[in-house]
Amino acid sequence: MQRAIAVITFFIILAGGYYWFVIDESRSSQMVELESSDVSLKGDVTSTLEVHDRLELKWIGTSKHVRTLQDETHTHYDTYASKMDSIDVVFDRMKLDIEQLEERLIQKLDRLNDDIRNVSESFDSYKRTANRTAREMKNDITTLRDDLTVIDKQLNPEKYEEKKK
Repeated sequence: MQRAIAVITFFIILAGGYYWFVIDESRSSQMVELESSDVSLKGDVTSTLEVHDRLELKWIGTSKHVRTLQDETHTHYDTYASKMDSIDVVFDRMKLDIEQLEERLIQKLDRLNDDIRNVSESFDSYKRTANRTAREMKNDITTLRDDLTVIDKQLNPEKYEEKKK
């Protein structure tokens, strides 16, 4: 049994030595390699972070610029809306004025038509009166002519006797 303990101890020492010299050495060399690769990766990460930070700052600046443009656009929209409201009010006033002007014009045209109709009726009345007067004058002239003829026949009977022959 002592021998078995010695053999087991020998194998444990041999395994510990193998671990110490072979496995631990490869682990140490891997650690050195990892350390050097960490340095190079750290530089890559640092440069990537710097690029990312610059890009982030650029996006922040761009977003501020876009926000400024959005604010200006909203301001322009508000100004446009207020101007359009005032223009709508002016157009409504103009429409009302045009409608009132149209109503007044229609009233004046109606009065003018009535006046023209009255003048036409008066003219027709004067025309009838003038025609009647002219007919009366023609009748009076005819009557006077007949009367003059009768008087002339009485005063100058010889003139009419020749005509009868």
